[in-house]
Amino acid sequence: MALAKALNEALTQVGSGTPMGDLMRRYWQPVAATAELDDHATKEVTILRENLVLYKDRSGNLGLIDRFCPHRRVNMAYGIPETDGLRLSLPRLEVQRQRAVHRAAL
Repeated sequence: MALAKALNEALTQVGSGTPMGDLMRRYWQPVAATAELDDHATKEVTILRENLVLYKDRSGNLGLIDRFCPHRRVNMAYGIPETDGLRLSLPRLEVQRQRAVHRAAL
């Protein structure tokens, strides 16, 4: 017995704003081993159709943010780890673990 097209899409689509996407975002999703960030502090990951960057800052804390900077659309995987976040060298912005964007000192 085949599912109706609408029911099939409701059960299989996991993008943001879809019923299953909303359900899956309520649970932890394993994306990488912490050892993967030992050699390179950033890693591009795609989780539930969202393009993100996993990073480890200089304090050893992990963060997960949107792959692209909201201001210049620069790939955050090229960010530089700081004590409490990730810094982009071009726009001189720092994204802290709380997902706030701050101007870095010039």
